[in-house]
Amino acid sequence: MSVERGPAARPVRKGGRSDRLAAVIILAASALYVRYALTFQPPRFRSEALGPATFPLMIGGLMLVCAAWLFIQSLRGVEAPRPPWTVYVPAVLLWVALLAYVLLFDLLGFPLSTALFLAAALRLLGVRPWWKVVLYTALFTAGLYYAFTALDVRLPHGEWLRR
Repeated sequence: MSVERGPAARPVRKGGRSDRLAAVIILAASALYVRYALTFQPPRFRSEALGPATFPLMIGGLMLVCAAWLFIQSLRGVEAPRPPWTVYVPAVLLWVALLAYVLLFDLLGFPLSTALFLAAALRLLGVRPWWKVVLYTALFTAGLYYAFTALDVRLPHGEWLRR
């Protein structure tokens, strides 16, 4: 009686040199981005809470954090590569969800459209179980709504509420 074995599992490989290289390039580019964002003029009036450098500095800072995270992750062992469709299909669906968010933003309003987009994005990115998706969506949507209203940014409440 012979037992047939399936194909041997691929060993976990160390490395991720391409990720490390990408992280270093992104880190350098984002450092230059932040450097040049610091040269923007300060707000004209003292009553202005945000100046022209605020959002570029936020984006540059997030780019620095993400590049550092990518570099750290590239030092850990990575699993064998997956089939391309398991990577590309969720990415395409995420872009479709973003397009739907943009198209439905005025109709549904900020809170509902943002909550639907975040829930779809979190599920596509693999957040499980469902109650975590609901919790993260509610907290993030409420936090964004509070931040924008505190900055006196007017957000659409949705055309569907006016009917």
